Amino acid sequence: MAEFVHLHVHTEYSLLDGACKVKELVGYCAKNGIKSIAITDHGNMYATLQFAEQCRKNNIQAIIGCELYMTQDLHVKDNTSSFEHLILLAKNKKGYHNLVKLDSIAYVDGFYYKPRVDYKTLREHSEGLVCLSACLAGRIPRLLLKDDYEGAKQTALELKEIFGDDFYIEIQDHNIADQKRILPLLVSVARKKGIKIVATNDVHYLDKEDSLMQKVLQCISFRRTLDLETELKEQQQQEGDTVTEDGYFPTREFYLKSPDEMREVFPTLPDALSNTLEIADKCECYFFRKEPLNPFYIPEDGSTPEEFIRKLTYEGLKKKYGEIT
Repeated sequence: MAEFVHLHVHTEYSLLDGACKVKELVGYCAKNGIKSIAITDHGNMYATLQFAEQCRKNNIQAIIGCELYMTQDLHVKDNTSSFEHLILLAKNKKGYHNLVKLDSIAYVDGFYYKPRVDYKTLREHSEGLVCLSACLAGRIPRLLLKDDYEGAKQTALELKEIFGDDFYIEIQDHNIADQKRILPLLVSVARKKGIKIVATNDVHYLDKEDSLMQKVLQCISFRRTLDLETELKEQQQQEGDTVTEDGYFPTREFYLKSPDEMREVFPTLPDALSNTLEIADKCECYFFRKEPLNPFYIPEDGSTPEEFIRKLTYEGLKKKYGEIT
């Protein structure tokens, strides 16, 4: 029986950020007996079909999710606009449709540097979704880093009101000082407000050794040059040490850890690990297949669609060229 399920995972479709190729990710799971896994790419669901098909072939439960960019008002697009992260996972087909809707709104109506959704829109399309409070870029962690404990509690209550028992406070520990500072505060907020905690590892690459490749992607994204010699020295110095935040990924801990490794990270919080199984159980094992989605049209003149389009074609041909030779 599984002891831990990864619910915060970025694939190659977290563009210039995630270094997990979908096929390799699912193959790794199949090889290592992992029966359930989620994908939560940044602001998009591009990997959904490929991920679901690969999981179906390997008898793995595919949990479809997304790490949305949240803002106060998606219609405000100026320098005052800011955004936070929030994890959503589809429990069922209704949840999947709501997730697709939110992602579409984020791109069509809310795009400003990033595809954004606001909390009003989230409330309107929350059915069938599990919500996790996300990483250090989530609103609750950010408020705690600002020493706004009351604000963090209020946000937690608002999200609990929207999602009920499907809202979980997410905890992470990658040997980053800011994470270690707010970890007890996140647990405190959860315990006081009757909200369950869940452990994730914010996976961006499969193996620890792949961290360098992920750094290369970051350098491309931020238009920086990678000093390989300096990078390798920093990795040796940081190994096992707590580091201060330096860029998005200052340590080599953002890989697909085993259940044993996750227990070592959170030895005193077994419920944070077991709650990943609870969430996986909530998510129905549904799959997507490639199907033709051509609209079916019935001509008003009683002809068949083939006869009607042929008629339109020849009428257009005569209109454009006159005499048909």
